[in-house]
Amino acid sequence: MTNRDGRVGDTSDDRWHGRPALSILLKVAIFATPIALSIVAATITAHVLPRPHQTAEWVGWWVVVLGVPTVVLVATDRVARRALPLAILLKMTMVFPDRAPRRLAVARKSGSTRTLARRVEEARTHGVEDEPVRAAEKILALAGALNAHDRLTRGHGERVRAYTDLIADELNLRSDDRDRLRWSALLHDIGKLAVHPHILNKPGKLNDDEWAIIKKHPLEGAKLTAPLAGWLGPWANTIAEHHEKYDGTGYPYGLKGEEISLGGRIVAVADCYDVMTAVRTYQRPVSAEAARAELAACAGSQFDPKVVRAFLDVSIGRLRPVAGPLAWLGSLPFVGSGAQLGQAAATLGRVAAATVTAAGAVTAGALHAAAQATALPHPDHRALPTGTGHRASGAGGAEDGVGGTSREGTGKAAGSVDTGKGSAGSSTGTTVAGPSGSGLGGSGNGGSGNGGSGNGTTTVPTTVPGARPTVPAAPTVESAVAGNGDVTVSWSTPNNGGNPIVSYTVRPYIGGVAQAPHSFMSTATSQIVTGLTNGDTYTFTVTAINAVGPSPPSGSSPSVTPTAATLTIVNGGAQAGQAQQGDQMIVTFSPAPSPTAFCGAWSSTSSPDLIDPSVVVQGVQPSSGDDTVTVTDSADCSGGFHFGTIDLGQRGYFAGTATFGGLITGGGPHCNPGQTAACSRIHWNGQNTLTITLGLESSGQPTQASTSVAVYTPDPALGLSGTIDSVKEENF
Repeated sequence: MTNRDGRVGDTSDDRWHGRPALSILLKVAIFATPIALSIVAATITAHVLPRPHQTAEWVGWWVVVLGVPTVVLVATDRVARRALPLAILLKMTMVFPDRAPRRLAVARKSGSTRTLARRVEEARTHGVEDEPVRAAEKILALAGALNAHDRLTRGHGERVRAYTDLIADELNLRSDDRDRLRWSALLHDIGKLAVHPHILNKPGKLNDDEWAIIKKHPLEGAKLTAPLAGWLGPWANTIAEHHEKYDGTGYPYGLKGEEISLGGRIVAVADCYDVMTAVRTYQRPVSAEAARAELAACAGSQFDPKVVRAFLDVSIGRLRPVAGPLAWLGSLPFVGSGAQLGQAAATLGRVAAATVTAAGAVTAGALHAAAQATALPHPDHRALPTGTGHRASGAGGAEDGVGGTSREGTGKAAGSVDTGKGSAGSSTGTTVAGPSGSGLGGSGNGGSGNGGSGNGTTTVPTTVPGARPTVPAAPTVESAVAGNGDVTVSWSTPNNGGNPIVSYTVRPYIGGVAQAPHSFMSTATSQIVTGLTNGDTYTFTVTAINAVGPSPPSGSSPSVTPTAATLTIVNGGAQAGQAQQGDQMIVTFSPAPSPTAFCGAWSSTSSPDLIDPSVVVQGVQPSSGDDTVTVTDSADCSGGFHFGTIDLGQRGYFAGTATFGGLITGGGPHCNPGQTAACSRIHWNGQNTLTITLGLESSGQPTQASTSVAVYTPDPALGLSGTIDSVKEENF
């Protein structure tokens, strides 16, 4: 099915539906196309070159016949592999915060590694994107690029997501929870983008500084995915907590038991199983049965027993399609290194296919995978620097060395070589490899592992369990000041929950309906929200985000209406063109000054009208230049009322000097403490508009028939720069 915007197979705009058949076809094409093209090149080359007659000529003939298809194979294979991210994305069932992006567009960004370092640094320092839907697309592209960044664990995130889905099914999680858990599982290791590839792919032992960098990747991942935290809800904690252990010896927080988020406990099990069973260059995978036994042995110590039970309820038949055929082959006893088999078969097999066709009658030989090479320790699975190590029981997490050497010195299963001087382990028990030949026997299924006593010493864990950080407290919005198409929102700094706040999200509302949020990768507590529509009335909430997740939203701000700064003169009297009682001068500010800047008696919550004999509007016709208007209040405001001056743009409104309002007695309307009918009025609407209504004029004024553009110059006390013009030519 093709929907309205061309997304094949997606029946709703906010999700991808898995298309495994199309994914398999694409993978077959990626594998077969280079072979087919190299065969064509070999055939053409063999027919075009003349047949040699001498031995030396035969050597040269073979060099050309074998060389041309090999070059074609390598070149076309490199191009074809750029489509691998698309094949992976086609397998996925994913829901998005809003409109799902096109998979091809995401795959193209994932496949581009030339600017990966720059994109990661921008994401770390400036954030990914304001809107969750665009943030999701960019983060997904970065997750795809992780395969190129950390080549030794390629495909790990996708497999962990698939295993997590199976566990969620056994736990009967709700559909919307599964949707969000898929995201967290897929992105659980995205923080490794902040780790230099030289460290991730280092073949030797990590030093203290390198290990410290590696252990930061859960928090780096939480920071990169912060724009999605509000949408992911509690499942966002998965990314920061997937290396926590049930007994409290994990990192980065040292959480224990159900202090660890459910997502973190689920992904820890899925992560561990993939480490044990996946084909990698630094270790031979163990069988599914052995891996499941290791998980069972560590239930209650490293893993949540409930989650382990759910995983063990998944049949091996459902697990094997996720692991893939190479994991099964690599676990066979006669295959030395599963990774060597996979790489050799992929490379030599293709070249052999082209070579066989080129010769026309060459018999294909058997591929013999060397079984004696020593597996290189992967940077996620090797011993700690000298003098440090972890005591562990059974299986470790993805960076805790299940089924292989470990960065934390845990978990030797199924015949891995021990770092200590004890003998190699062969049971499902665990031998903790300490540095400088130290080793500790760990408990396993039915007994202790085969770790021997070493000459070194094993220290306490490098992560000291502490109080669990929490999400920040809700901020308190202090003000919202409207501008021209924007609003400046200010709030107080909330309690950070024991973890530094890395960003804030400000969400506008129109009539109670949420609009697109604005994310600010900054700790500043006053931000300008741009792109708003003048004339619409907005309220705002603010959410603080740290590595644990987002805070509850703040309460709503006062209502504000963005607008352009304007000056309007309204005729409210009987005679057009003549300044008289009832006429109004209306100034709309953008941004608006503080009410206190106008009048010391006003505040952000209280600005009563000023209407009494002390309010005087004065019009002046100078000896030269345009007529002007000023406004004063000698009694109601401490320090007087601060307004400024309006230049009416022409002469002829006033005969010398005229006053409107002020103390008026005698016959007719009065302006005195007991009667305000003839007084001038100053009104502030509480947001951004000041209205001056003229009181009774001191004497009749001339009539000005022409219109003109008036210009308002604010009093410096208002803290505003520039002037405000009338939007059109005005007249009283």
